[in-house]
Amino acid sequence: MDSAGHRLAAYLARASRAPRRPKPTQHCTVGYGYYPASNILVPTLRLRGRRLEQLGFTIGSKLHITARDGELVVTVARDD
Repeated sequence: MDSAGHRLAAYLARASRAPRRPKPTQHCTVGYGYYPASNILVPTLRLRGRRLEQLGFTIGSKLHITARDGELVVTVARDD
């Protein structure tokens, strides 16, 4: 089996596991990025890791992002 096949097999094995108990709240820092073709700094968040997958945010998922006063709510979009 080639490396792509190994990665696919590992992904499928993880996908079939029972969901794990969510970890406690974690803190992160807002970073910065640039808009393309300008020098304007903009706030940036990067989220990655197995924790996302455990919560249902799988690769290719469509998301709904709702902005509220001082918070962002990110949910996985259902296939309606």
